[in-house]
This record gives sequence, structure tokens and C-alpha cells, in this order.
Amino acid sequence: MKEIACFVSPHGFGHATRTIAVVEALQRSHSDIHAHFFTTIPEFLFEQTLTNFSYHPVLVDVGLVQRTALDSDIPATIKQLDRLLPFSTSFIEKLALVCSKCSLIVCDIAPVGIAVGQYTGIPSILVENFTWDWIYQPYLEKYPKLTPHFLFLKKLFARADYRIQTEPLCFPTLRDLHCGPIFRRMKEHPTSLRKQLKCGDKKLVIVTMGGVFQQPPCYSRMEEVDDILFLFSGQEETTRVGKNIILLGRNNGLYHPDLLNAADLVVCKAGYSTVAECFQAGTRVISVGRDDFPESAILQSYLEEKLGAVSITPKMYQNGSWISIACDLLAKPSPTPVSKNGADQVASFLNKLM
Repeated sequence: MKEIACFVSPHGFGHATRTIAVVEALQRSHSDIHAHFFTTIPEFLFEQTLTNFSYHPVLVDVGLVQRTALDSDIPATIKQLDRLLPFSTSFIEKLALVCSKCSLIVCDIAPVGIAVGQYTGIPSILVENFTWDWIYQPYLEKYPKLTPHFLFLKKLFARADYRIQTEPLCFPTLRDLHCGPIFRRMKEHPTSLRKQLKCGDKKLVIVTMGGVFQQPPCYSRMEEVDDILFLFSGQEETTRVGKNIILLGRNNGLYHPDLLNAADLVVCKAGYSTVAECFQAGTRVISVGRDDFPESAILQSYLEEKLGAVSITPKMYQNGSWISIACDLLAKPSPTPVSKNGADQVASFLNKLM
């Protein structure tokens, strides 16, 4: 059995789903590969795709603290970074002990994995479409207490033994591999899933905020559109609201890539995993931007270019004005699905290292 360690940022679900997709691709070619996941992302997300893995619930990254799915809290982020950085020697030693039999350390984009790699001599591979120093830089003038963490992380990210950059890419730099979007593969035919949801002849519009709870907007406008079934994922519990609105609890047993594939339209926070999985499915998209998150505009531009998406503001999402945009998009042809998965490119690269 070959073992690898995966250090995964808990900022949203995108870093976890990206790493899951890479491990999934690795295990298709080598079923004896066992992955150790170090993260505070809920274990059920890994169980949806993988079987041969171990889960280690440990805080390995802060990223940005979120007030809501669409708002960041920089002062709270700084407080958490103050507690975590720089990593203590005892913390690194404990992690190194668990990783002692691993042949590779994959980091997306949790930097502690790079520090463990340096301590143990195990090669570290940084998988990213951005790093936290790039995210933090625009905040430094307003929040100077963020500067020491920015400098620490910038140096640590540069020490990764190998660097893989994935589309949609925020900033190009020296790397060992540049690949397309990475996504978990679909499992179920959309017709079957639509039957489970009792869509009937209605169009299916899925609203997702990337694993972070966001209060749904006012229902009244949606209730006026009889020929659309609106489904809000990532909610506190599963329930039906009226005739055409479903709130879907987080751990609902439905596979998110299959949900997006079954959808006629996806309304989403511009986050990596949703972008990549809509790219796979060839889904119409309305993306909700975040002015305070540097990655957001880049992902929105990518969606507009590749999928003909329409970008909206958080205010437009909350007041329901996007519903008329959704009706217009639903009258247009769906984009072409993409089968080439960046996860296969990354798995091939990692195979050569092993």
C-alpha cells in the first residue's frame, strides 16, 4: 500500500473537492493508494467519493473567516492567524509522525503541509489557483496587522518542492504543471436525480453557496414562476417551501456534481468547485460576485468567457432581481460539457513522483 498525505484548507468546500478529485483519479490507476486527509472540512464530504482514506480533524489553515457565504471578516481572520502562525515545533512534529510512511504531501492550499514536508524530507506538492499571500495583499494597507502573516505565508508557499497551478488561474508563476479545471466526476444520470427531486416538467434551478450557509432570498418572486423548481443546497435541514422551492440540508445524500449536472441553471457564489463542476456539466450559470474577495472577479470572468454566464451582485441576489435573468438564460442553449479533467493531469504528475 502506498500512502499520501493531503493537507486541505477548510475555506469553503472547493479545496477539499479539488483534492478529492485528484485522489479519485490516483486511485483509479492505483487502487492501493491510501490518502490521509488533514482538515476540518466535514468527513462526509470525503465519504461521498472515496473509500480508501483516513480522516484527521485538525485545523491546518485559516484562509478567510466568513461572516456569511458572501462576506469576509478580516479582523477575525487576523485573530485566528495570530493563534495558528507561526506553526509551533510540537504541532509540526505531531503531524510529521502521522505522515512518516507517506511518499508525498499534497497541499491545497494549507501551507502547514509544506512545513511538514520540510521537516520530514517528504516531497510537498502545492496545488492552487491562488495562495493566501495573494488573497491577503489587497487588505494590507487597511489591516497592517495582517502583514506578518502575509510575509510568513509568502515565504512558505515558495518552499513547496513542486507547484501545480489549475484553471481558473488567479496569477501565473513558475510551476511544474499547469492544468485545466479539476472536478469530481459525475455518478448518476440526470434523469434519475430529477425523478428523485420530483421535478416533473419544471426547469431545475440550483442555488449553491459553496458549502457556507447563506439565508435564501425572498421567496415571493420565486413562487410567481410556476415552471421552475428552485433548490437551495447547503441549508440547515431539508424541507419543501410551497410548491416550487426545496431547501436541501448539507448532508443530504445527493452528490453535488450530479445535482449540477441535472440542473438547467446554477446560481452560485463564484467559488472554485462550483465553477469546475459546472464546466464539466455544461451548465448555464448566474454567478454572485464578492467585492471583498480577490478571486471572485477572476472566476466570474472565466464563467462569462467559457459558459456564457451572467454575473450579479449580492444585492441582486438578495432582492430576487436575478430571477428574470434566469428566465432569459433558460431560453438559451446550454453550454457544451467538458470531459477533460485536470485531476487526471495532476494524478499522472503525482504518479511519476511516486
